[in-house]
Amino acid sequence: MPSPDPSEARPFVLVARLFAVAATVVIVVLFGTAGRLVAAHQLEDVHGAAAIALHVVLGGLLVGLAGLAYARRRGWWTAALAGIAFVYSFVQAALGEGATLAIHVLGSLLIVVSTIWLTAWLFSASPAGTGPAD
Repeated sequence: MPSPDPSEARPFVLVARLFAVAATVVIVVLFGTAGRLVAAHQLEDVHGAAAIALHVVLGGLLVGLAGLAYARRRGWWTAALAGIAFVYSFVQAALGEGATLAIHVLGSLLIVVSTIWLTAWLFSASPAGTGPAD
């Protein structure tokens, strides 16, 4: 099998970076509205729209990282982590009301940690093929 060409991976790196930054921005909006939602029951529509946006950007991140792993023939752990975050975002949405709110708040940390970890990794040297193999 021929070795992977770094130029094939470049578009996937750019797409994944775009969705990673977008996911980070959405998470900031979610955290910003969550405090107001819990304290004063305001901004529920904004929080709900941001939750939908989170599903979209995490799905895009998953596609970008899967394409990157395919082009590089390695790094599937990143696509797996993005997939877990994407699927869990739907579980997270289901836990957002009533008696499960405490689980929802704790579960948000899974989304935050995985997204920030992947974002930091995407902006390191490794995704472009210039850093150490993963």
